[in-house]
Amino acid sequence: MAGTTSVRLPRRVRAALFAGHPVAGALLGLLTGLGLEGLAQVSAGFDGVLGVGGHVGEPVALAVMAGLGLLVGVLLAVTVYGESLRATVSDRALTLEWDDARVSVPRHLVTTVVLAQDLVLIGPGTVELARVRCDLDRAALRDALDRHGFPRPVESDPHDDAFVPVCPAAGLTTDDLRLLEARSAALADGSHGDAELLRRQLAARGIMVRDLHRPGRRSTGQQWRAVEALLAPQVAAA
Repeated sequence: MAGTTSVRLPRRVRAALFAGHPVAGALLGLLTGLGLEGLAQVSAGFDGVLGVGGHVGEPVALAVMAGLGLLVGVLLAVTVYGESLRATVSDRALTLEWDDARVSVPRHLVTTVVLAQDLVLIGPGTVELARVRCDLDRAALRDALDRHGFPRPVESDPHDDAFVPVCPAAGLTTDDLRLLEARSAALADGSHGDAELLRRQLAARGIMVRDLHRPGRRSTGQQWRAVEALLAPQVAAA
């Protein structure tokens, strides 16, 4: 089937994002303006917008503050949306992009698709070709994968029990630990592109890595599992 299918955040999440952030920004701007007016009333002894409104600039200032808050809310919503996970599915590949990271996995390499807390693409030798925390519209993604001939997603990682905490005594080499520490630091800095490149380097060494999360927080640690020492299948990346 020709063409591509794009999948983004669910509609309800997009609606909440583009409505909630601007409204919250406008209210915060308004409250900030009222606070400044109240402070001016106390310090300078003049009536603000809640008083007689003798100064024309007072309500104008409140409107400006609310407008600035609205603008900040819109910009924040656009930034969050732009950095969120997006998938482009075609007959040839599944491309995932988030923040400054990008990975494109050819369809013929994908043997298993896991659609759980993380979206995981597993290839030959159980090598993970991609793993990213999934906040996509899952129904739309399932439909796109089916339409373009990818394996039907499973809801649990078939290798979940094989993951163990990162520990120097668990069979990891010094170089493995160095890469894992560098990846953890990249995630802490918000450098998702660097973290993805390090994940691929680890995969090429036979180290599959995943992150532990708490609700509403960034990664709180890493776990890993081993596969046979082989060079992970190459995937395109920007």
